[in-house]
Amino acid sequence: ALDPFRNAYHWVTGLLLAQSENERLREESDRLRTEVVSLREQAEENKRLREMLGFVNQPSFPQDYKFVTSRVIGRSASAWNATITINRGTDAGVQLGQTVVSGQGLVGQISAVTTNSAQVLLIIDQNSHVEGKLQSGTATGTVLGSINGLLEMDFVYKNQKVQKNDIVVTSGIGKLFVKGIQIGVVDETADQEIEYFKSVSITPFVDFGRLEEVSVLIPPPGADQPPLVNEKER
Repeated sequence: ALDPFRNAYHWVTGLLLAQSENERLREESDRLRTEVVSLREQAEENKRLREMLGFVNQPSFPQDYKFVTSRVIGRSASAWNATITINRGTDAGVQLGQTVVSGQGLVGQISAVTTNSAQVLLIIDQNSHVEGKLQSGTATGTVLGSINGLLEMDFVYKNQKVQKNDIVVTSGIGKLFVKGIQIGVVDETADQEIEYFKSVSITPFVDFGRLEEVSVLIPPPGADQPPLVNEKER
């Protein structure tokens, strides 16, 4: 007569043990899932940092410049202003007007700075202008940002040869930006009817929506500090 009670006791005990084991396995699964996500994030970060290191080790990179790697800690919420905030400031040698890059190319220029943070005006901002040139040609012009986040190179003379997929780099004219930094690739060109110039659409190399780390280029002591982009307007 006691067997049913014993069986019920063992069944309940086994059920509680199984529930406890399931809970332990669920916690272990959550822990492993968190570790996998963390490892993936670390791998992506390492990849980006390797790209940036490869970028600054290129022969075209100004050898007398230092670079300060920074994390992106904020982004502008307005479509009218394309800026990011980074976690390095004057304490790390960051100053107004310095060029900012990523592993893909030109990001922008320091437009405001405090002791431990700085604001970067992105080249896609409608108030940004960068003097550019073809990497393998003679055509030059001014690369302008726009409210839709695209790039246009204006003031390119019609007789200058520009083709789709040509690479555009900073020319260094005006000393606003360090010379030779990749900006983007030519998407299309169009002659302006009443002007002497053609308009060139450029796709930037940098994916501005996914920026997480950038490097600020620090000029050597005694070098001329580049002026701030559109300093009079901002």
